[in-house]
Amino acid sequence: MEKQQKSFKEKVLEVIFIGAQKYKQFFLDYEYQISSAGFSENKFYVISATKSNFLHLTGVNTKLPATKFFDKALDKTLSVDDFDFCKKGQAEKDVKGCVRSKMKILTDIEKILSDTTLVEEKFVKNKVFCTFAVSENSFTIGFIAVPKCRPKTLLKGNKLKNPCKVDSIKRRKKGGKEFVEFELK
Repeated sequence: MEKQQKSFKEKVLEVIFIGAQKYKQFFLDYEYQISSAGFSENKFYVISATKSNFLHLTGVNTKLPATKFFDKALDKTLSVDDFDFCKKGQAEKDVKGCVRSKMKILTDIEKILSDTTLVEEKFVKNKVFCTFAVSENSFTIGFIAVPKCRPKTLLKGNKLKNPCKVDSIKRRKKGGKEFVEFELK
């Protein structure tokens, strides 16, 4: 019996499941405080992600509310019928290309804060404006402050134009009081 090859949507779904688990463990369970002498707007930024930010990082389109999309991805009840690659003003082929590049890095999202991490304030890429962005060279995550910083975009490669070194990264459990030094790998 011949083994049936998985469709692109099925492969994307598998990566979304893995990405949701890592996103929860890294971004939902903790908050991060990032400091850099290169920052001019603020001394530091606090990253405090929500469930609804995960959808931005996948690049797919869905009729589900963003939090429901994440919950279904996390408990692996999301199906290929829950999302598509149709976005207003964009060709489906282009959306699939964008999703394909995001899928290559979504499962490595926890590697964004490392000893090679670089930062940039007022990050702009195409029509996307972010309060600041971080990159560890193979990918970049842009954040928007509302007032804590939430993930807004995930891009393949280092997209920083004016990168600065990170002076410190601290972490605390969500709801915790004190930030402590985060062990960089």
